[in-house]
Amino acid sequence: MKVLIVDDEKHVREAIRYFVPWEKYDVRDIYEATNGKEAMEIILEQQPAVVFTDMRMPLMDGAQLLEWLHRYSPYTKTIVISGYQDFDYVKPAIVYGGVDYLLKPLNSKQLISAAERAFQKWKEEKLERERTFHQNIQLNVLRPLYWDKTLSDLVNGTIAFQDLEEALFKELGLPRNAKRCRTAVISLQSSGGQLLQRFQGDIQLTSFVLANVCNEIVSSRKQGFAFRYWHEGADVAVLFWDGVDEAESLLLEINESVKRAYGIPLDIGLSTVLPFPEGLCAAFSQARQGLAERNLLEKGNRIHLYRKDRPEAAPDGGAKNAGLLEKLGLSLLSGDTEKIVRSLEEWTGSIAGSGVLTMSGLKVWEERLEHVLTKWRQEWAGSEEALSDEPSFPAGMDESGNFSIERWREGVKAYLLAKVGESKISRSSDSRIILEIRDYLDKNFQQEITLQHIADRFFLSRENVSRKFKQVTGENLSDYLTNLRIDKAKELLQNSEMRLSRIAELVGYEDEKYFSRVFKKATGQTPREFRKREEE
Repeated sequence: MKVLIVDDEKHVREAIRYFVPWEKYDVRDIYEATNGKEAMEIILEQQPAVVFTDMRMPLMDGAQLLEWLHRYSPYTKTIVISGYQDFDYVKPAIVYGGVDYLLKPLNSKQLISAAERAFQKWKEEKLERERTFHQNIQLNVLRPLYWDKTLSDLVNGTIAFQDLEEALFKELGLPRNAKRCRTAVISLQSSGGQLLQRFQGDIQLTSFVLANVCNEIVSSRKQGFAFRYWHEGADVAVLFWDGVDEAESLLLEINESVKRAYGIPLDIGLSTVLPFPEGLCAAFSQARQGLAERNLLEKGNRIHLYRKDRPEAAPDGGAKNAGLLEKLGLSLLSGDTEKIVRSLEEWTGSIAGSGVLTMSGLKVWEERLEHVLTKWRQEWAGSEEALSDEPSFPAGMDESGNFSIERWREGVKAYLLAKVGESKISRSSDSRIILEIRDYLDKNFQQEITLQHIADRFFLSRENVSRKFKQVTGENLSDYLTNLRIDKAKELLQNSEMRLSRIAELVGYEDEKYFSRVFKKATGQTPREFRKREEE
């Protein structure tokens, strides 16, 4: 605590300094002033906990100082010291909350007692202020969570509008005469989940940032409110109640803000205009449907309106495509790479030729392809192979965040050929060891790995490891490990702001300069050049 003594008489200031046991109350700094003007400057700069002040002083007397303290430093406690018993001097001390009024000459016991009361009162009020401050912080943290959960339940139909009506009016600015509404939904998986990758896959943080961006545009203008959706089917939802006619332009503005900040556009589903509040649930359902049934083969459009007459997805009437998928399954059983590639291109070409491929339709086709792969594994390699991991198909998004059927097909082709190659390899015992070695490299590439280390771990000679790895995979072990590390480094350079030294460490290189040389040799660019090109 800090203390200020204000008195134009030096001996009075010295007496107060002498009598009060400051160290007992943890008082570190004691300041002095000879009048109210000097006191004001010290108070503004030092914020003392307690002020001892005389009443009669030049320039500004005690009564004026007490009034100023009451207005500009209300937490400061005051002890008035005066040589006059006139009520005119007592009154300001009472009106402006003085802790005590002491008469000169000072009595040491009374002075100490008054100081102790002032210190105690200041400490108690300080603790209460801190408690209230932390409580307010907790409320500010919980308030958005409350509205996320509450509005999620509202549009989901598990809570009635009448239960929230008054709170929506007071806290979110809902107009009392609102008659219409629209709802928009945003999925963080749109654009291949690129925005989510920018936040290291943290869904909570990404949706929090996105909801804030939306509210900067929508809520600040009192045209609606954005919130994080707590259930499946969407990540962020925007409820429009006063901006239903401007909803599309507002969503385009939101998308531009996200694109400026992160270079990533988002796909947004938007409902029709429905009556408020009875149409809330239907509006939310429409928005989700508009997003899920967007045509991936259309380029450029990011706001996907709900339409009753939307064309059907291919899986609902794609007998031809289903037949071509079955043909792909037969080519997998043959193990013939050329047949597999040809069948895959026929199937994906037929899907693209339909002119319509919705997100929900794509998921259906991927589920059917997964079923074909499961059947192939069981027939080709028996029950052991059937227990392998579920397939992870590519998102198929290009650099602009648009779906590319060509990119998706190439990703599926790479996946299928890799699985066919692995299945062929797994038929020989030597090859199984190489698969184990490759799996070990995939999981431990960030560690220091030498040929001798691999040889010792798998009970082979160094020569055998090199020879067998080359025979089975067609690639040198060192080249495989380097390419694996470079690919991981590219991911980190694209999706994080980590220092190069940290990235080098994470992909198995202790020396940043050596890592840069290896990276340039493999890609033709230094890591910094690669990152800069990706950011452009």
